[in-house]
Amino acid sequence: MKRYLFIIGLGLGCSGMLPAQNLRGKVMNEAGNPIEGVTVVLQKADSVFMDVSLTDTLGLFRFKQEEMLPCRLIFQHVAYETKEVEKATIPDTVEVFVLKERNATLEDVVVTAEKRPYVRIEEGRLSYDLSALSDKRIADNAYEAVAKLPGITERDGALSLAGATSLTIILNGRPTTMDASQLETLLRNTPVERVERAEVMYSAPPEYHVRGAVVNVVLKRAYAYHFSGEVAANYRNQYFNSGGVSGSLRYTTPRLGFDLMYEAKDVKTLTKMETRSLHTLENQLYDIRNQESMRVKGWDHTVRSAFEYNFSEKEHFQLAYLGSFSPADKANSHTTGNYQLSDLNKGTESALHNISADYEGRKGFKAGMEYTRYRMENNQRLHTDYTEGSRMELGLADAQKIDRLSLTADHSFALKRDWTLGVGLSYDYAHSRDEQVYHEVIGDVATADTHSDLHEHTADLYASLSKPLPNGGEFSLSATGEYYRIGEYERWALFPQASFFWIFNPEHFLQIALSSDKRYPEYWAMQSAVSYIDGYSEIHGSPDLRPANTYQLSGTYIFKKRYMLSLFFSHTSDYFAQSPYQSAERLALIYKMQNWNFMRQYGANLHLPFSVGKWYDASFDAIGMYMHERCDDFYDIPFNRKKWVGVFMWDNTFKVGKGLSFELNMDYQSPAIQGVFDIHQLFNLNLAAKYSFLNDRATLSVHADDLFDTGAPTTAVRFKGQHFDMDNSFYNRSVSIRFSYRLGSYKEKEQKQVDTSRFGH
Repeated sequence: MKRYLFIIGLGLGCSGMLPAQNLRGKVMNEAGNPIEGVTVVLQKADSVFMDVSLTDTLGLFRFKQEEMLPCRLIFQHVAYETKEVEKATIPDTVEVFVLKERNATLEDVVVTAEKRPYVRIEEGRLSYDLSALSDKRIADNAYEAVAKLPGITERDGALSLAGATSLTIILNGRPTTMDASQLETLLRNTPVERVERAEVMYSAPPEYHVRGAVVNVVLKRAYAYHFSGEVAANYRNQYFNSGGVSGSLRYTTPRLGFDLMYEAKDVKTLTKMETRSLHTLENQLYDIRNQESMRVKGWDHTVRSAFEYNFSEKEHFQLAYLGSFSPADKANSHTTGNYQLSDLNKGTESALHNISADYEGRKGFKAGMEYTRYRMENNQRLHTDYTEGSRMELGLADAQKIDRLSLTADHSFALKRDWTLGVGLSYDYAHSRDEQVYHEVIGDVATADTHSDLHEHTADLYASLSKPLPNGGEFSLSATGEYYRIGEYERWALFPQASFFWIFNPEHFLQIALSSDKRYPEYWAMQSAVSYIDGYSEIHGSPDLRPANTYQLSGTYIFKKRYMLSLFFSHTSDYFAQSPYQSAERLALIYKMQNWNFMRQYGANLHLPFSVGKWYDASFDAIGMYMHERCDDFYDIPFNRKKWVGVFMWDNTFKVGKGLSFELNMDYQSPAIQGVFDIHQLFNLNLAAKYSFLNDRATLSVHADDLFDTGAPTTAVRFKGQHFDMDNSFYNRSVSIRFSYRLGSYKEKEQKQVDTSRFGH
């Protein structure tokens, strides 16, 4: 109701009944990109000067005058032709003004531009211009651009931030609910041109409804009639040949927006693993050696669609649907060795439906709703012949059904002396049904059918205070109270958060952040079911698994807006992870998710970018940290382990001509630990080439990853009588080719995705 009264009031104001008026606009070039630094002069109709404004990084400007109409706007920029616009009415939207590039040629004049800063401070966040970074690096999409941010590392489709125990990606200030593979698919289908900036926060404000370290990917908005899209095809060879096709379309008007995206991906993978287990049982040593070959194939389909309505520049509504389908995935695991000959065949069918609605209103009010329905059915058969003459055979069927509802609401209030008060709440409900039923069991194997019906409730309520500092920095403080219940387990918790930005001068500033977080285990891990990998290895569920609580403190000093030094400390109580254990009761290798006393890390991260002329750009990152892990209840062998770990990354980009560039990247990780595991050193060498043509609408890129096949971990256990080696480094190198063609410039808004990290088996 208030919105309609405001519109009526605005109409009266245009008639002269209300004196104060706002004139807002956005300045763009002919390619659809915002122009920063445009001087906008406001005059009366008789050319009398009234005011002047300068466009920001989004190309936006604003005037507020007591008397404005009729008026004239004059747009001036050294690289664009001067434009004059007569105004007789003021629309209640952000009007778009397009400038033409200046074609004048200056003789005997050479202009050298200062390098664009890698990072800026914006409202207490480290804000990176991904377009500037991608100009110097080969990045075909938003995922590759985010992965190249300082302190960010990527392994197997999962992104991490140095000094943070976990990293969450959010889009346009709203959390994305996705697992690591969906996140990779989403961002790889998002052209980097659609990303306005990426904001890195070691301590996310509570209105994001995520805690801990966050990268907020902010996408460009469109307030004009516009049609855009992209079609792409990719090929990948990693022992098998695979690939996929995708397409996206977007149509916008000053009020409406429609999105549609579809991707079909052919999945073919081969993984080989060699293990050796010196298993002591009843004072006898068994030397068990296995060679396991795992093949997976199938088609994955993803479709996203959305409808958006812009009531005004600050009031938006979005309704979105996501569907993800894997109708017939097939997997086979064949194990040979001196202990067994085993075959495991598995067929899986899964489907996910998600609908979400988000509203962003005036005066700092936001609300959101999301509903997810997930279904998975899996049938598998295991046949094992042991070398001593016995055999085991079993078939089983398991299924998982999940319904999840999420509600959020947030409001901010402006207080005296530039203080801002924020309040908000969220409620999440999940209903998970799991079952595992055995049939045709042959041999000496313990089986038990399992059925579970879990109801999970999470309610959060927060309050926050923030204030800009006189030097341009910012201080914020918040606390979130949470009630959590699943089954018979319930817990109240309080999560504090604080951040402090201090700007010494425009070139040097300091960020200090304190945060706390809670991580919940996957639904399947909390079941009492037992799954068999082969005739020796098993996966056990943990019905008593507890959530983990993390506390983090970090400090980052930025020198000349380019060079960064970060110090960090994190402590996670009830940390949970999966480690192997050679059973003391029978010949079985057990993998089980268990809570530890704690996992603790502290260390430093150094980021140094440098360049030579216009043909060479590089960056060097060095991370050093001390790991301390302790578990007093790890079967009959409690552990308390410590280790220094170093990570070094050196990225190099060479530009050899217009539209053609090459990249050589290297990274190294020294030996590390995870529970009783010893993780050997890792080394990656990657090559890439990118060629843009057809006025930069078409792009062809080639990536060759892990050329020496040394990027996959090899692990060993040498702890209190446990002796186990595992090597899964077979054929980790890959070659991929991607071609894309853009149908216009991108101004799409990204779609919210669904978190399935706790789904599946």
